[in-house]
Amino acid sequence: MDNGIRDCEYRRKCGACQTLNLSYEEELSLKMKRVIELLGKFGHVEGIIPSDPSEHYRNKAQYLFRFSRGHVESGLYRSSDGGIANVDCCLMEDPDISAVYARVRKLVQKHGVKAYDGRKGDLRHVMIRKGVSTGEISVALVTHRGPFEGARELAEELMRNIPSVVTVSVVKNETDVALMMNGEETVLAGPGYINDVLCGCRLKVPPKAFYQINPYSTEKLYETAAEFADISGNDHVLDAYCGIGPVGIIAAKNGYASLDGFDISPEAVAVAKINAEANGIGNSDYRCVSDFRYALSRGKRYDTVLTDPPRAGCDRRFIANMLELCPGRIVYISCNPQTLARDLGALKKEYRIAKMQPVDMFPGTTHVECVTLMTKK
Repeated sequence: MDNGIRDCEYRRKCGACQTLNLSYEEELSLKMKRVIELLGKFGHVEGIIPSDPSEHYRNKAQYLFRFSRGHVESGLYRSSDGGIANVDCCLMEDPDISAVYARVRKLVQKHGVKAYDGRKGDLRHVMIRKGVSTGEISVALVTHRGPFEGARELAEELMRNIPSVVTVSVVKNETDVALMMNGEETVLAGPGYINDVLCGCRLKVPPKAFYQINPYSTEKLYETAAEFADISGNDHVLDAYCGIGPVGIIAAKNGYASLDGFDISPEAVAVAKINAEANGIGNSDYRCVSDFRYALSRGKRYDTVLTDPPRAGCDRRFIANMLELCPGRIVYISCNPQTLARDLGALKKEYRIAKMQPVDMFPGTTHVECVTLMTKK
């Protein structure tokens, strides 16, 4: 673990990392203080689990491409002004991702791909993700109109140049949000996903899927959640906001009665089914749910609910649903202590907050995750 102050040549032009002026120990102390301020009123907060490594941990990066003032700009999004930070290699990224970005940038120029300027052009950003356990890399070319002329040739050349790139796709983005990836996807080459392994479970990860960016701390996060869940062979388990299914699959891999999951993304639910079967979990049922009032099936009781919502926290209708059906145990994985505090406030009248374990998933930033165990009073 690096306890010295981290030096990054791009810190003043990028701004993505807010804590590089601190040593890693000081950063962890700052995060711990923040978590206690928000969650200490609910009970004891365990000491934060650090990330090891604390640099070059990111398995994913998104690089913007933009045509402006007569030339193409590319680099990382700068949140302070919406501009682009011209960055060749990020201190927090896996080095293989930086190498793929450099090659993509050359191929974009070689194939004459036009960058989007707000009115015309194609390429908006490039998403690169690596399965750290397998070394497989996926590349998504996010465009304004979908596939562009010569897209397949570019994809095939990229895969020939860098064999670890196993799949390339185009994702359409017609929104005003440059880094959005929720449009139609066209696979140009490869299977349309990478394989990765977390906590001994093999997972298929498509480009559009949510997947934690720090695989080293993710294993600690999910192992903690599985320990808190303590699933036995007779439990009925719900994996809420399941995505492609890793939380429930890892928690249930050593024996279960039944595993259900729900998510709002039909693509994620389809992959979660495949991942559950691939890990020997046959007694599972994954559903796409748009109305959170019915996220927990009426008439079905769950012993344990695992929930890993986005930064906005759990939908209030889902909270009401849980309070009505009263599972015996709730394991809540949160990436935002502020919305976690709000949701714990709603749940504490029926549940005892038994354990709270912060995990550092994002060194270099102020963000922190926390796993909380709640048991029925």
